[in-house]
Formats: sequence, structure tokens, C-alpha cells
Amino acid sequence: MNRRRRFRVYLPVALLATGGCLATRSDVERLQLSITAMQESVRAEQVRSDSITRALLRSVSQQLGQQFDREFAAMSDSVRGVTAGLQRLQGDVTLSMAELRRDMVAVQEGIGMSQRRIQELRTTVEATAVAPPAPPPVATGDSAGRPQASNAPPAATLFTLARQQLTTGATGAARNGFQTLVTEYPAHERAPESQMYIAETYYQERNRPAADSVYALVVQKYPGTEAASRSLWKRANLAVEASDKERATTLFQELVDKYPRSNEYELAVEMLRTLKQP
Repeated sequence: MNRRRRFRVYLPVALLATGGCLATRSDVERLQLSITAMQESVRAEQVRSDSITRALLRSVSQQLGQQFDREFAAMSDSVRGVTAGLQRLQGDVTLSMAELRRDMVAVQEGIGMSQRRIQELRTTVEATAVAPPAPPPVATGDSAGRPQASNAPPAATLFTLARQQLTTGATGAARNGFQTLVTEYPAHERAPESQMYIAETYYQERNRPAADSVYALVVQKYPGTEAASRSLWKRANLAVEASDKERATTLFQELVDKYPRSNEYELAVEMLRTLKQP
């Protein structure tokens, strides 16, 4: 044991003694300086690498953020475009449905008028076949009070002939026939409808102001009748054709308020909904 201890004590001394032959103290110091410089270089390189990495991460984050903002904005624009398109499509569908219902009402009216015309023609034929001798003309007074004789045909005949002329496009002759019926038979059940058809003759002639004026006369002169509700509907549509949204809204609202049981009621409600859309 003592020998081993002595060996451990003297071993460093021997190494130092022999080490003097292998390397001087200055070599050792230079080596240490080189190692220190290398360590500092490594640390500096590590710091620079970390800085570059952080800068790169910030740049990548900014680019990703900008790209996300652009894509999100583009997506938002697309969504707004689709929403606007759906709203326009809904408005177009609503308007198309309203126009379809309006056409259906017109068809129904045409069917009803055709049936009435058939009945009127049948009545006229039967009356002609078995009619007794015509009574003397009814005396009426002129503006001076002098008696005058009325030579107007029966109201049913007047209405039937005027409707035929209107169908064939002879608006002037049709208007004369309807006007004669209104003048000579003001209390006849066909008088309100005849007044409305006078407005229709102006409409077919593209005289919109005259048509609107006569439609207004029907509403004023025959309130509560089917001819009045139809004339009010036609006035509102004239305003739509003229792009007068405010006036059309007022007329459709009047139709809804005054004629809730008319054939045009649902159509007027639908048109009001369409006109109130932005």
C-alpha cells in the first residue's frame, strides 16, 4: 500500500519533468487561447444562427399572415357576391312568381269573359229569334230640354260588339261602343266594366296617361266593384312600367287595404314585398 501511495505522489512530478521535453508552457497557453477563441467563435456563430432563425421565423409568419389576410378577404368577397346573387335571384323569382300569378289572373279573366260572351251571344240570338216588335224610341231630353229619341242598341249587344272590336285591335270602334253603353245605360251591370275597357283601348294605343286617367275614373265612379279593383291593379302596374316605385307602392297598398277579397289581393301583397326590398 505504501508503495502505491508513493507512486501516485511521484507520478505527476515525473510527467512534468518529461513533459518539458514534449511542450513548453507557451505552447500550452497558445493551445488554451486557441480553444477559448474557438469556443467564443462557436458561441458567436450560435448567437448569429439563433438571430437568423428568429428573423426567418418572423418573416415566414408575416408572409403567412399576409397570405391568410388576402385569402380571407377574397373568400369574404366571394361570400358577399354569392349572398348578393342569391338575394337578386330571390327577388327575380319573387317578381317572376308575381308576374305568373298576374298572367294567371288575366287568363282566368279571359276565360270568364269568354264564357260571358258566349252567354251574351246566346241571349242575343234567342232574343232575336223570339223578340216582339221593337217599342218606340224612348224619349230623352237634350241640353235645351227638347225630347230626343235614343237609337242605341241593347246594352248586351253593345258590349259584345265592342269586345269583339277590342279583340281584333279596332280600339277606336271599341271605345265608341263602350262609351255608348256607359252613356246610354249608366246603371247597367256592364257599365263599370265598359268604363274599364275604355281605359284598355287607350293602353293598347300606348297612350299611358289617358289609360291611367280612365282607370282612376273607374275606381272613383264604381268603388267596391270588380272593375274598380282591376283598374287599381292596372294603375299600379302602369306605375311599375314607368319606374315610379313610390306611386306603385301607394297604389298597391290601396288595393290591399280596400279590396282584401279581390283576385288581385295576393298579387298586390307580393308586389309590395318585392318593391320594399332594397
